Amino acid sequence: MEVHHHSHHPKKWKEYITEFLMLFLAVTLGFFAENVREHQIERHREIRYLQNIHQDLIKNISNLDTTISYIDKRQLLADSLFDHIKNDKISTDLSSYYYFIKNLSFRRMFVNSEDGFIQLKTSGGLRLIENNEILSKIQDYTNNMITALELQSANELAGQKFQDINAQILNVVTSVEMNEAQYVPSKNANGSTRRFLKPVNPLPLLTSDKKIINEQYNIIFNIINRNKYIKTRFVNLKKESIELDELIMKEFGKDFNEK
Repeated sequence: MEVHHHSHHPKKWKEYITEFLMLFLAVTLGFFAENVREHQIERHREIRYLQNIHQDLIKNISNLDTTISYIDKRQLLADSLFDHIKNDKISTDLSSYYYFIKNLSFRRMFVNSEDGFIQLKTSGGLRLIENNEILSKIQDYTNNMITALELQSANELAGQKFQDINAQILNVVTSVEMNEAQYVPSKNANGSTRRFLKPVNPLPLLTSDKKIINEQYNIIFNIINRNKYIKTRFVNLKKESIELDELIMKEFGKDFNEK
């Protein structure tokens, strides 16, 4: 019986090259597709992070405006108090004295909106920011904000000293009556959240000791003087906020999905 053997022709070198090229092309295209997909994911994350920062900046610009206005109004009150003490008007116009002290004792702090900045930092999102100018401004803004808030906190401690010495001078009955009669201005009253009215029939002060009165004014003067420096920081931060937000909106605004 005859046995037929199938002959196997060896592949030509061109066939090996063709198979290699096809395999290489498939791997390369797969790698390229994965890179594109990964880049799209990171681009989406970058946009999301920067949109959150944009929202923080909008809130901060508004809050800085209000705080700067409040600092200016507090300066005017301090000037009026100084005139009152300088011209020895406390005994002749006690209502105004109570009015100045109580309104100066009210403290308003700038509250930093930073959810987007924190998210960017804690998630390692800084590496996703491809625009070096935006990245640099974010880092500068964050550092300058930290410095300004530290100054504000230090000044707040002095505010407690002012409250303590007021307790040695103001009659608690008149002080409480003023607390109960205070009113909340409209939202259009920029830089204010509440206002103490002048008492109609204020009770005499607990002391007329000029040394204590002088110490009281020195405390508030130092607070107001530091506020001038803090205001400069806040004005600069507002400018930085606007510049950074404009830069972000110019490049990414069209991709934001505003809520």
